Amino acid sequence: MDYAKMSEKLIEALELNGKPVAISLLKREKDIPEGLEKIVEPRRYCQMLQDARFNDKVTFATMDEHACKGGAAAIGLQDYPDKIKSGELYFDKLGKEISLSVAKRVVDNMPRPEPGSTIATIVAPLDNTPTRPDVIIVIGNTLVARRIAHSVIYRRGGRMTANFAGIQSTCADATGSPYTTGEVNISIGCDGAAKNAGLKDDEMVIGIPEEQLEDITNILEMKAGTWNDWMRS
Repeated sequence: MDYAKMSEKLIEALELNGKPVAISLLKREKDIPEGLEKIVEPRRYCQMLQDARFNDKVTFATMDEHACKGGAAAIGLQDYPDKIKSGELYFDKLGKEISLSVAKRVVDNMPRPEPGSTIATIVAPLDNTPTRPDVIIVIGNTLVARRIAHSVIYRRGGRMTANFAGIQSTCADATGSPYTTGEVNISIGCDGAAKNAGLKDDEMVIGIPEEQLEDITNILEMKAGTWNDWMRS
């Protein structure tokens, strides 16, 4: 697949601010591209996404280079640390849930690959990905999310089901969910990505399984302009 062409089409059809981002969750040492060097300073996963989206940066990292261990767990690099797994972080520190048991239930339902199943990650702009990605992440406003939803149901019908918690949006919602289910997922963002990576209040995060990328992109290229013209007429 010509990922550079897919990126160009998505940017034009969706009127994106920044580039689509390609995510590779590597399982085997032999799948690591030769000559790719790990980052020196640890970064959060959501920061890596923005680095690729706006600065064309390709980030190769193992668990040690992921500064946010919750994010690392949500993409299969490790298990959740005890304070997250127990719900303590979201109840005691962040006050996101009414009780520890409710907070634990939130964590228990986070979509993610098996702990340790990912040995390294590559986060890159889609037009310069060194590997075949597993998930493509698009960040944009509600119209961007709506057009992607339209493209998903264009051929198959039915309805979109979005799985999110307003917590771990880039890692669990937009990566873990499409990776484990094979379905597009739409997330409303999270406070962590807003605080640490500059995700805007009006931005949504959409994760697309690679195997659906070409069809979704071609539908958007064919239909998004017509949909927009009708909406704006």
